[in-house]
Parts: sequence; structure tokens; C-alpha cells
Amino acid sequence: MTLHQKRNLLICFILVAFCSFTWLFWKTDWSAQMHELMNSLRITIEHVSNSKIFPASSDSSSIDIFNQSDCWQDSDYQLWKQGKYFPLQKPKGTIVYMVMTGNAFLRSRCDVIMCTIGVTLHPSRLLFVGETSSDSRLPVYDVVTPGTPRPVNRAGSMQKLARGLAMLVEKINQSSDKNEIQWIMVMDDDTFVSPPNLESLVSEYDAQHPFMIGQATCGQGFCGGAGFVISKALFNQFPSFIKECHSTWTVSQSDQFVPQCIKKRTQVQMIDRKEFNSQPPEFYFTKHGYHDHPLGFGRAVSFHYIRPADRYIVLWGLHQAYMKAR
Repeated sequence: MTLHQKRNLLICFILVAFCSFTWLFWKTDWSAQMHELMNSLRITIEHVSNSKIFPASSDSSSIDIFNQSDCWQDSDYQLWKQGKYFPLQKPKGTIVYMVMTGNAFLRSRCDVIMCTIGVTLHPSRLLFVGETSSDSRLPVYDVVTPGTPRPVNRAGSMQKLARGLAMLVEKINQSSDKNEIQWIMVMDDDTFVSPPNLESLVSEYDAQHPFMIGQATCGQGFCGGAGFVISKALFNQFPSFIKECHSTWTVSQSDQFVPQCIKKRTQVQMIDRKEFNSQPPEFYFTKHGYHDHPLGFGRAVSFHYIRPADRYIVLWGLHQAYMKAR
């Protein structure tokens, strides 16, 4: 029996066991536990009971998929900027999240990031880089060169990563808490990220040494959309060269040519970690997914292509339920 056949047999066994457990579960007096689980699947955040984001009036016995148009409003952004959603005694965190986006996705993907992951982060630890600096719901910055035709096409968007990093490092160095920031997490607007899992992963490394960590199994640079994290010792070197990182005839994707450029300039090695995933979760239960990550994805840090927005919200709900149960 081949390894692939053994794996399929194991999956079938797990499914049969799960179905048997589910039947037994409902035949016993454990229904109260299911009610508690369903309640936990609702996306909840402490200290935000009156927020529009997660209506307190909703029926807690069912799982809601919130309308993405109601997920994040101008008033929510104002409260977020004032730190109203962030616990007063909680440290701001050592990671800054930089999300690459475009104008077409501000009211869909970006709003959903704000009303899920965003409300768990301090306002100084999240920003979006795109082609506008005026938005009433997002901390977004225009990093595209002035001469670039608008609307910005895919080729023009490839400059956002290098120029976004240049802008962010400058902001960090000018901030009053620059010594607290040890890492930059680069991600797309359809990348799902688990902040607790990312914090756990970077705790294995010393940010005073140059590191660049992601899914490095795609030939050059990092796999698109999985995201990657950069240590302080490395991003402090960026001002001298990062804006000079451009695409080439052979490498046109910024998450490949920018890391390659960084590696060439600094001699840093790209670290491959299975926790970064350039595909959605279901991909890794296929033959191709098994080939991509034969050892699984562990405590996943990221998944890519989490769209449309309601899929993002469902995955966030499951993530929060899991974290709450730990």
C-alpha cells in the first residue's frame, strides 16, 4: 500500500469515527455541550459588547454570518483609532501587520480584516498599503509612485511591497515605541492570519538577528499570499536599498523578487516554515496539498485565498472558538 493510499485510509477512518461520535453525541445528554460550542463559535471580543461589529442582540443559539457591508463602519474605525477595542493593560505587541491591497477591495476584504483580526490589534500595529491615502474606515497609505497610471493595474501594484516596507520602516523609526516593535508581517488582503500562532512562532527566534520567515517552497522568494515575517535586525537595513528592489524579466511577482532582492543585499537566508500556507485549508486535504505540505501545517499562521468575505468571517469564528477552548 502506497503512502498516499495509507493517508486516504486514515482520513476515511477519521471521518467514520467522527460520524459515530456525532451520532453518540446527540443520543446522550450532552446537548448542553453542543449549545456551549455553538455559542463559542459566535465571534466575540471582550469589552466590545455594544459595538456594531458583533451585535449583542443576535440569537446566540445560532451561528451568524454577518453581512460584510455592516461588518465595519466609519464610527467603528474612529473607536478603533482611539484604542476603544484594545484592552488598556494589554501590551501593544511586537509585530506590525502590513496588508497589501487595492481600491477595489477596500469595502470588502479590508473591512473584514478590520472587524476580525483588526479589532484584536493595537491601532499602531496594523496598516494597509495601496493606492489611496484617504479612506474613512481604514489606516491605508498610498505608496504607488505619482507617475503610475490610475487605476493601478497589476504591474503597477508590484511596487507596493518594496515601497510599503520603506514607508513602514520610516514610520517605525519615528514612533515613540519603536523599541517594542520587533517584527513586520507582510500579507495580502485575502490572507487569513492567526496573530496568536504568529506570536508563538516568532518567539522561537531572536529578532536582533536577521530573519525572513515564510513559505519558501516556490522556487524564488516566498510563495504568494502565504505572507512572511521580517525581523528588526533585517528591516533596519532596508532604508539603504529597499526602494531599489524591482521586478525583472524572469521574476515579476513582488513576494518573490523583493525577498530575493533582500537576500542578495543582506545575505539573509529565507526560512521555510510549514505554518505559512499559500492556499486555503481545504487544499491541503488534496493530493497536491499533501505534496505541498507532507507534514501538515501545524499551528497554522496563515492561509491564502480566503474569499469571499463571509468565508473569512467563518474561519475567524472557528479560530476564536479554538483559541477560547485552549
